[in-house]
This record gives sequence, structure tokens and C-alpha cells, in this order.
Amino acid sequence: MLAIFKAFAAAGSLLTVVAQVSPADTNAKCVPTSDICRPTGIQKGNSSYFIQSTGSPNSVWQAEEVTPTNFIAVDLVAKTNGTVNQLWSVWPVNGFNSFSFVSRGPTSNVCANGDGGPLDSNACTSVFTNSTTAQSAQFFVTCQTCAADGTGAKGCQIQSANEGQCASFLDQQNNVIKLDDCSNTAPHQFWDIVLA
Repeated sequence: MLAIFKAFAAAGSLLTVVAQVSPADTNAKCVPTSDICRPTGIQKGNSSYFIQSTGSPNSVWQAEEVTPTNFIAVDLVAKTNGTVNQLWSVWPVNGFNSFSFVSRGPTSNVCANGDGGPLDSNACTSVFTNSTTAQSAQFFVTCQTCAADGTGAKGCQIQSANEGQCASFLDQQNNVIKLDDCSNTAPHQFWDIVLA
């Protein structure tokens, strides 16, 4: 009986230690081998960026069915200049540790949301005023090259701070942007952030 009691006591102590050493997650869960820089030179405010596929530069993120308060999905489509649903404000959060992607379409501060599966939207009304937003609307961005002048970055993996998976697409026919397990060799997981 004493042995059983000691086993339960040890398990309880272990749980207490685990609970005490598990801080809020503020770092990338898997850092790509291509993690040379983070896009800290991104221009905050009114600057607009395309998020385009590194392997298919004419293919960019587009928020679908945008309203003043949300959008239903993010798809990969052909780049069209002048289409506001393809433009994003890239806003740093947590001292440039993570970033939020805010639709420049007719929305009221609505961010791309990564909480598993396809990207959808999350109201992020405080991202511009306080540089804070829900963890599911934050992404770690690790890139191969970053411009210091705000023009963007290339070869980036965009990893959900909430799920630990990376933004990806299956192929040109199945063009929904979704979260998938991060891979340094998956060509559909690399993105360029390009000043519009």
C-alpha cells in the first residue's frame, strides 16, 4: 500500500513540475533549415503585400467572400493587380516574434486564422492599436532572404503559432491554403512577401 501511495505522490509531483515549466508558446515549434531571417523590415500601417508562392510567383493568396467582418477562406489564385482581396497588411506581433496577415479587402481588421485545416478569418480589431491578437491569428515567419527596406521577404515558411503547422496548398487544382505538417522540402510551403 505504501508503494502505491509513493507512486501516486511521485506522479502528482511530476504533474506539478510540468505545469510550472510550460509557459505560453511564443516561439516557432519547428524552425526550417532555411531560417536565415525574419521579415522585421516589413512596413506597418498602410503598406500592402502579396503573399505569393515562391515556386509559382504568379499565384497569390486571395481572401474569398470578403465582408466587412470576415472572409470564408484563403485560396491560391492568379495575381491580378488592383484586386484588394489579394492584398495583405503584414503586422508584427510580440515584438516581431510573430506576424498577423490582415486582409486589405473591405474588412474591419480581419486576419487570416490558422486553427487547423484551411485558413479562415479571425476578427483582430486590436492588431493595429495594441499589436495583439488571438494566437490562432499569429504566424511565425522564417525566410531565406529579407529586405531591410520594407519591400518584403523571399522563401518564407508561414507557421501557425496556434497549431505548429505551416501554410501550404496541395496543387494548382486544389488551391485552398491550409495548414499541413511543416517540411523544409515541400515546395508548396514556401512563400514570398512582396510589396504591392
